[in-house]
Order: sequence, then C-alpha cells, then structure tokens
Amino acid sequence: MRSEDFILASSSAIRISILEKYSIPFKHIPPACNEDKLKKNNPNLSPSDLSTFLAKEKASSISKDYPESLVLGCDQICLLNNKIFEKPGTRENAITNLKELSSNEHFLIGSYVFVKNGEVISTKIMKTSMIMRDLTDHEIHAYVDKDRPFNSCGSYMFEKNGYKLFKETNGSLEAINGLPFNELKDTINEYRTRKMFGH
Repeated sequence: MRSEDFILASSSAIRISILEKYSIPFKHIPPACNEDKLKKNNPNLSPSDLSTFLAKEKASSISKDYPESLVLGCDQICLLNNKIFEKPGTRENAITNLKELSSNEHFLIGSYVFVKNGEVISTKIMKTSMIMRDLTDHEIHAYVDKDRPFNSCGSYMFEKNGYKLFKETNGSLEAINGLPFNELKDTINEYRTRKMFGH
C-alpha cells in the first residue's frame, strides 16, 4: 500500500501524530472546503448530524482530486446542554468558554467518514463524556496563557496541559484527541485486502 492510497483530509497536528504511530502509509492534505460556510448553510442539523456532514464534506473535497484513494474526513464537536462550542479564536473567547464548561459534563462528538471516488465507504460516530473540575478564574487564565487553545473546539488542548482541567473522562485518549484510529483501522485493513486481491 502506497501513501497515496490512504489520505487523511486534515491539517491537524495531533491527528497526524496519532496516525504516524500506526504502520500504515498515508498522506495528509488539508480539506478544500469552507467549514464556517457549511455550518451557516446547514443550521438545522443536529450536533451529531452536523459533525458527520462536515467530516463527509472534508473527505469529499479531497476525493475529487484523488478518486483512487481512500480518504478519511474527521470532525469533532464540543457540546454542552445542546450548545455547540466553536473554536474560540481569541484569548477572551477561550476564557469565556472554559468558565462555562467549568464543573460541568460536556460531550465530544467525533465523526469519521471514509470516502472513495466520491462515495461514502464507512461512517463512525463516537461520543466521549468529559467532566471538568470546578476551575478558578486564575486557573483558567493561567491555562489559556500556557496552551493558547484558540483553534480547539472545547478551548482546551487535552494532549498538552488540558488533561489537568478534568476530574473524569469516559473515552479513549485517541477519541478525545480527535482520531480514534484504533477503532477505524479495520476499515483500512479491509480496503488493503480488497485492493490486494483486486476487488
């Protein structure tokens, strides 16, 4: 299997590093779609449907140029009481989000969609429960200044120092970090087998 046979439609450093731990050749290419516009144009989708739709669109945007490759699109949504938390973008927004998440249980909804030649081959949705500690304003400010999680949907980077903000999590580390590849690799192995035998 060549690296061109499997493409991760992502520029996420943590997702790329997760994949690099597996002995599967791959390429990674940033998806060619406007995520904000897609969200704006689909306001009535449920959080899990929105996550799956975005993952599919990301994979499909790459599949157009690489029809012979298996493309994996990923999306993760942070959800508290049916409110979706967007990537904060700024220090102020990150602080506001963490104040709201503090001492509460929220969920990370991850969608993982494999596309080949424009067709969806496989879809997996994983929901992870996250219970944050009761954080002081000082702890929140200090954390945001340390990790600068401005491009993370929950305003925390679990893989850096974000894990210290939690008292309980229910899900794998890979799922929390946005790519539970241990749960997805069977799809790749099945694809490799079919390709090997010319199916």
